Amino acid sequence: MATSTITSASGPLDVQGLVSQLMNVAKQPLNRMNQQVSTYNSQISDLGALSSDLTALQGTLTSLSSGQFINTFKATSSNTSVLSATASQSANPGIYNVAVNNLATAQNLAFNGQASESASLGNAADTLNFTFGGGKTATVAISANSSLDEISNSINAAGIGVSASVVKADNSAAPYRLVLTGAGVGAAQSFSTSTAGGQASLSFMTFDAAAAVDGSGNITDSRLTARAKDASLTVNGLTLTSSSNTVTSAINGVTLSLTQAGSTALSVASDSAAIQAKVQTFVDAYNKVASDAQTLYNGNLKGDYTLVHLQTTLAKLLNTPISGADGSTTIAYLAQAGVSLQKDGKLKLDATALNAAIANDPAAVVN
Repeated sequence: MATSTITSASGPLDVQGLVSQLMNVAKQPLNRMNQQVSTYNSQISDLGALSSDLTALQGTLTSLSSGQFINTFKATSSNTSVLSATASQSANPGIYNVAVNNLATAQNLAFNGQASESASLGNAADTLNFTFGGGKTATVAISANSSLDEISNSINAAGIGVSASVVKADNSAAPYRLVLTGAGVGAAQSFSTSTAGGQASLSFMTFDAAAAVDGSGNITDSRLTARAKDASLTVNGLTLTSSSNTVTSAINGVTLSLTQAGSTALSVASDSAAIQAKVQTFVDAYNKVASDAQTLYNGNLKGDYTLVHLQTTLAKLLNTPISGADGSTTIAYLAQAGVSLQKDGKLKLDATALNAAIANDPAAVVN
């Protein structure tokens, strides 16, 4: 295609250059608009980040405003081999002398030995009945001509809270013993067994848990290698029992995890480190807001009134005394509880001052 040429008195004109310059001039409003859009998008992103900071700050205040943060306790055992413990917010501080007399245990039952673990017992199809100390019952189907291994597998597959295994106990003519172990501890988890058909070939699996222990709790049936029993413990001279080795009823608000018989002194006291951590979480969240607000004020949102108002409002709140509180006689300012506003607009936690305030007047600290 031929190229059009315009000639003036001074010679040929640069048409392409003129058009290019005119287009650049025409694009300038659009470029300015695009730059504004980019700035607005950046500001929106920055405000979104600041909003997230404020939400996080609000979250820390929610946990503190109930006042429950100050009721944070820890339980310390002087003998952790006997028990460990945790304390809830409802715990009562004090020293508790605890003696674990015995742990809650599971029943272990080893039936009389048989000549083989895999040979047929020559039985007809039958049902093995379980009766538990708590009144629960369960049944396991026994196939005809079962072996010890097959009976063990049937019990395990039934999922009744009893596990089974076959153990070669000795080198006698009948060394293989079917061993049943309760899945749970406590007296209610003891169990008796019997077969529905009363077959002689399966009679070795008949067991009466009540008859296997005398009035003093001593085992009288050698097949019972461990009895199911409740834990027994003494707390400050008072004896109690528990069907579990995790005891929640002995000391108000304290959970004991028993591990072995023995004695320990259990101290329940305010957990100053945990309380400090909760207050520090608030301080850190506040400082994140202050830092990000200042950065934005000096950056994309330079001079923005909203940021000025935010910073002024937060500082005013921190420096406003609690309504009705006299700062000369009680805690009226956050700074008196160990949280003070610094010159750079951030907060600082004085753990020593916080602990002293809590020890002196915890209700005022919560207020």
